Amino acid sequence: MKRLKQWWIVSLIGFLFLLPIKTEAASYPTPVKVKLLPTTTFSATVTGNYRLINLDSKQAISFTNPISFSQSNGKVVATIGTKTYSSSSGFMIDEVTRSDLNEVTISNIKQSTGSVATKYRGSFTIVPGATSPDLFNTLDIEDYVKGVVPGEMPASWPKEALKAQAVAARSYAYTQLQKTSYLQMTVASQVYGGKSKEHSNTNAAVSETAGIYATYNNQPIAAYFHSSSGGYTENSENVWSSVVPYIRSVADPYDQHPSNPHYGWTASADSSTIASKFKLTDERLVALRVTERTQAGSVQQVQAIAYNPTTAQKRTINTRTTFVSSPDSFRSFFGVTLKSISFNIKGNANVKIKRADGSEQTVDHVAGYKLQTVSGETTINDLNISVRTKDTTIYYPTSPTQFTFTGNGWGHRLGMSQWGARSMAEKGFKYDQILKHYYKGIEVKKLN
Repeated sequence: MKRLKQWWIVSLIGFLFLLPIKTEAASYPTPVKVKLLPTTTFSATVTGNYRLINLDSKQAISFTNPISFSQSNGKVVATIGTKTYSSSSGFMIDEVTRSDLNEVTISNIKQSTGSVATKYRGSFTIVPGATSPDLFNTLDIEDYVKGVVPGEMPASWPKEALKAQAVAARSYAYTQLQKTSYLQMTVASQVYGGKSKEHSNTNAAVSETAGIYATYNNQPIAAYFHSSSGGYTENSENVWSSVVPYIRSVADPYDQHPSNPHYGWTASADSSTIASKFKLTDERLVALRVTERTQAGSVQQVQAIAYNPTTAQKRTINTRTTFVSSPDSFRSFFGVTLKSISFNIKGNANVKIKRADGSEQTVDHVAGYKLQTVSGETTINDLNISVRTKDTTIYYPTSPTQFTFTGNGWGHRLGMSQWGARSMAEKGFKYDQILKHYYKGIEVKKLN
């Protein structure tokens, strides 16, 4: 009888050993999945309570640091010392139990300054990509926001501003995950720098607002934010397309902080560059004019004037919607990056002319105009016109060779201005008051 019991015990142990290991990330109250951007090959150095799982066999692999990952023939290859493991499904670095002491350092994460080693919280899946492994970081939303806030707002700014940023980042992430299975680590979602980017000031702001969201009709909002409003935020439909009830234009005097560098910015582009955007070949771009803007100053329409020297004909081209689909697209259309859509345009061919009736007028070009000379009337077709002064003759362009854009603000002007949040915090406003100034009709509260 004793032998029979022993046989059952051995069989049960063997059965349990063959059960597949859990291949989902550790239990996170509100999980967030982020796609990281490693180089083609990278390594992971694990600190804390983790296990490495082959997603093909669902079995744990004994490992030592570092674990190197690459891709060959459509499979992920993990190299540990002299041993290699290949998996068509990939691998998981699973955080067995959550702890602040746990972290995984990824050797090469792509940044604007190059690839750098970066520490992260949470669990990881490494799966086959198009040509190299795709790397995903899964962690709780509170730990995710800790890696976001210092990347979006300086950690030295006032705590109430940091808390407003934390709630905005948490709310935005929550709404995005209702539409997609994972977030990006870049501005395409929010700038996420992992544990390496964390700061004690921003971590405190996240902890003190833990679980708190900006809500509209009891649902978290897509809490868009930007660097500087330029004095006014904007209605959502005046920047993109759809109407969002809580993204309404508000006057923003707080944005004009003494240290805010985003007022009076300038950017210039050659006429030839802009002409190519309008696909002009036989015509010259002779003018570029803002013809429509909102009460908040956001440009809604830009007209280009094209002149054909052969036919002496001019035509007007509307930039939107022929060449751009939304006002926000103006920021990248003209061959130069514009900080916001609160801007003016001026060419370098502005000149004052005297008309036949004796009146004077300032125009932005004279190409195609009729010029009265001693020998009669002629059409101005040349690129330059000679102008005699008291002492000499100068040659002035008949149409602009360059356009200069000047404006205020930085970003899409929707929702919270970060510079405005800083000023409001310095003036004594609490984080919920800051949020309610920039997002209309919201509540700031914990979710049930």
